[in-house]
Amino acid sequence: MQIPKFLRNLLQSNNYWNKNSDEFAKANEYLEKLFPGELQQDLSGRYIEPEYDMTYEQFLDTQKKFDNDIENAIQEAESENDDESDVSNEFQNVDIRQFVEIAETIDVLVLMPDGNIETKQLIVYKLNIPETPNEYLESANKIWIWHSEDDDRICDDCASLNGEIFEDKDDIPEIPVHPNCRCWVEEQELDDNGKPISSKVYKGQKPENKSDKNDTQDMKMSDDGINWLKDKEDKVLDKQGNHIIYDDQTGKPVNTNKPLPNGATIGYGHLIKSGEDFTKGISEAKATELLHNDIATAERAVRDNITVPLSQNQFDALTSLAYNIGTKNFADSTVVKYINNPTFHSTVYQNLESAWKAWNRSHGEISNGLINRRQNEWILYNRGIY
Repeated sequence: MQIPKFLRNLLQSNNYWNKNSDEFAKANEYLEKLFPGELQQDLSGRYIEPEYDMTYEQFLDTQKKFDNDIENAIQEAESENDDESDVSNEFQNVDIRQFVEIAETIDVLVLMPDGNIETKQLIVYKLNIPETPNEYLESANKIWIWHSEDDDRICDDCASLNGEIFEDKDDIPEIPVHPNCRCWVEEQELDDNGKPISSKVYKGQKPENKSDKNDTQDMKMSDDGINWLKDKEDKVLDKQGNHIIYDDQTGKPVNTNKPLPNGATIGYGHLIKSGEDFTKGISEAKATELLHNDIATAERAVRDNITVPLSQNQFDALTSLAYNIGTKNFADSTVVKYINNPTFHSTVYQNLESAWKAWNRSHGEISNGLINRRQNEWILYNRGIY
């Protein structure tokens, strides 16, 4: 990997030679981030270039560093704008995020968890704030274009958005860059003839005010959430369309003329309890009633353990997770810690997504069904797609 431009500039600056300078500290920090591997020597003493530049975890950590840098720059600029004592500040009430641009992309060879080596891109951002506010920046026609780059892990939702043009930024999904895909949204400014005159990466809108979100303590799973959950849960129907008992592990019907096995289930994931008799099957209405009763415990677990405001889709996704992994597991999970505390960091799971998707095992074995379930919950939580 070649040394990126921004790092070369740091290394060539006069202040870099001062070991007490900010430039020296910053340059060394990025050298450690971008070049974590050590060179090895062959038998002749020549250095062998490593097959990859960094591991996937190091890649995510480095990109997070770049993202934090631009967020800190935005916050610093916004803080200066909020200084009402400076009546001459022409940038008050201006959205600083509109000046975020891609400064550089860095191609890196990444060692993936499955052992394969893939080429990925690190993105370095910069703030390009003009010397004076330009009213045209606010009044110009704008469009937003979704770009989904080809990747083995790209999800169907992101792939289907490739090339889609949004004329209103409120229509853009809440998180424009999907965590698992190399996707991004381009913001273009158009002249009166509809031709692009400038382009930059769209970093997303500011988080909603807490007052705009629902009170978690009063929330229940929505009807859309119930129907979504029905689609994710196993069910077995007879020829008449009635729900019959099945084995939760195999998904196959059980012989009701014999004692029921452990894990005997009916409807949408209702584990049959002692004293319940569903040997004759149940109707769709009864299966829905059981589901409502069962998720009430999961809903309560979300209300009792999540201390920050949630949107309806976030509550629905968390209820699905709690329903599937159990309320005690949910209460003790790293997922809850990440959501409740923005500064929380786990040494085991690097971010909320990895903590969420770690719940992918059944009886100690990784389950493809649970991998898909977690992915669907994650999409629901982040983008509200039912």
